[in-house]
Amino acid sequence: MQINIAIIYFSATGITESFASVIGMELEKHDCQVTKINITPQSERESKAVLQNLNSFDYLIFGFPVFKDFAPEVVDDWLVSLNGNGKKCVMFFTYGGRTTGYAHYHTKILLENAGFEVGFTAEFLGRHSINIIGFRALPDRPNEEDFTTARSFAIQAIKYFSETKTSEPFILQKPFAYDITINHRLNQPKPKERTWCNPVRISDSCSMCRKCEKECPVGAINADSGISDIGKCIECLHCIYICTDQVLKGNEKIAGHYPVFLKVFNMTDEFMSRKKSKIITSGLDAAF
Repeated sequence: MQINIAIIYFSATGITESFASVIGMELEKHDCQVTKINITPQSERESKAVLQNLNSFDYLIFGFPVFKDFAPEVVDDWLVSLNGNGKKCVMFFTYGGRTTGYAHYHTKILLENAGFEVGFTAEFLGRHSINIIGFRALPDRPNEEDFTTARSFAIQAIKYFSETKTSEPFILQKPFAYDITINHRLNQPKPKERTWCNPVRISDSCSMCRKCEKECPVGAINADSGISDIGKCIECLHCIYICTDQVLKGNEKIAGHYPVFLKVFNMTDEFMSRKKSKIITSGLDAAF
């Protein structure tokens, strides 16, 4: 019997989307019907049709990038609006070499509170989103080994979805300082100064296609002024990634901060490059 699976993903710079595509193709090889739903555009997350459509799928796969130790806040806000109705789901996260932080644990809680049964999760390596404005973290990832892990994830998802017996609950250990971090996240003040990752237009050669304004996940870019609203911007850099004229930029002085980034987090390029994408089926597999 063919099973109907939705892969729901947020992808600002194409990395998460690439894994969603690989997973989708592997599922289709095993006679699954697959629908990919890209919730990066604000309009998709606000669409009542998308919410209603979720009920038509047998099972769901959620895939998100890790921004500052969590899935993007706009994703969290969207997840709490869902009604899982007891459906089975699995998750995967993409990250640029530092850490997945609290993303697995926190997103699992949100999905379970929304009524989903979460079977397992995974994390996949990809070039850091900030590379587009000067960082050099994992420039050659994802590689074939990462995609092989993603294919294994797809096969394991089919097995989990097809089980008729009651599965053992998927348990993750609560990460250290989680409650303190959540409290800080909820109460952090709105930024008052432009950061390196708040894009601006730096050239008059813009064709005014308005793609940046239309596709910004939070409506933060004004195509007329060419400036991002720092109160709305989530620093995902999607506008820079999709700009056909290449006139939107972050502050490329961030390139000089890359050695500081490595030192602060006690990392090296070699250390990050040796990290492996992995599937997490128990708390023993996770490393927060």
